[in-house]
Amino acid sequence: MLKAKKICNNCRKIKGLSCNCVPKESHQGFKKTNYNLYNSRQWRTFSHQLRKDEPICRICNKEGRTTPCQMVDHIKPINKGGSIWDKSNLQPLCNKCHAKKSGKDK
Repeated sequence: MLKAKKICNNCRKIKGLSCNCVPKESHQGFKKTNYNLYNSRQWRTFSHQLRKDEPICRICNKEGRTTPCQMVDHIKPINKGGSIWDKSNLQPLCNKCHAKKSGKDK
C-alpha cells in the first residue's frame, strides 16, 4: 500500500521533495490565549486608560526623551507568572523600546 504524500501548509508542495520552506519556530512559552486577552474590549479599554494617564514612554522618559507611548507592556510577562491587571506590572512603551525589551526577554 502506498503512503499518502504530505503537503506543506505554506507552499502547498510535497514535503521533502519540492518544498524548501523553513519550519517556523513558535515563541517559547507564548500561549494563544494571550491573543484573546489583547483583543478583548476589556483590555483595550484598560490599556487605553493607562496610556491616557501616562502618555510618555517610560523607558524613553528615563533617558530624557519624550516619545509618546504606543502600547502597554507587562514588565513581568504573563507567561512567566506576571499579573495581567496589576498596574505595578504594567508600563507604557513606544514600539522601539518594546521591541528592545521583548528581544531581551527571549
